[in-house]
Amino acid sequence: METAPRGRRDGAMGCLCLGAEGGKGGGRKGKKTGKNLKLVLVGLDGAGKSTLLQTLLGQDPEPTMPTFGFNNESLTRGGFDVDVFDLGGGEKIRGIWKAYMADVHGCAFVVDSSDDSRLNECADVFARTLRDPHLSGKPIVVFANKQDAPGAKSAEEVAVALGLTTLRNERHRVVACTALRKEGKEGAAGDAGVDDGMRWMLEKVGEDWDELNPRVTAEAEAARAKEEELKKERIKRGEEARRERLEKERLEQERVEERE
Repeated sequence: METAPRGRRDGAMGCLCLGAEGGKGGGRKGKKTGKNLKLVLVGLDGAGKSTLLQTLLGQDPEPTMPTFGFNNESLTRGGFDVDVFDLGGGEKIRGIWKAYMADVHGCAFVVDSSDDSRLNECADVFARTLRDPHLSGKPIVVFANKQDAPGAKSAEEVAVALGLTTLRNERHRVVACTALRKEGKEGAAGDAGVDDGMRWMLEKVGEDWDELNPRVTAEAEAARAKEEELKKERIKRGEEARRERLEKERLEQERVEERE
């Protein structure tokens, strides 16, 4: 397990300002690098995923409604054009997560460190997320969010709650952070923990880019081919069901006519 210190609460002027070249609403600012990196942002509803994404983009966090489905944003940083998929965390929407895992280079899992009542649920969801074969060998950063809230657990405590101390995998890192940007003398600044976690993610992907990117491309193509095949099967079953229904209606009509 690898953990990072608690995020500084003062805006950390010396931190990596990941949002400086961010995009909004799927757009992108800054010069493109030619290397397209995709990340998935997941976690329970209310963990602060969308707020964290706004901070990465250098935007002022606004009150957010629960994300249903997904939100896609882009930024250019660390030698990569980064696409971030912010996926809804509600119990009924988590099933869509698996549809994205083949197509991403890394995963960010956001935890509300101040909500003891949902830590067990969070640990269960995290464990199931890790079992996805498409995430095997890919970097995963856990953001222990809301460090400014009373009773917030440290990065080490969150790691223990999630069972990460037993994984001993350099691909996993836990960082403490407060996703809400702080107002400083020179304006709003990103949280040091958020920046540290993102920097680590980009470094890990960069180290294995030559091996990881072809894998992501191949797995994504295979997943799309499988989905296309399933789509064809669904259409075929639908057509067969329609033919059966029409035939049943025809026979019923014949019986009615015979009785008349």
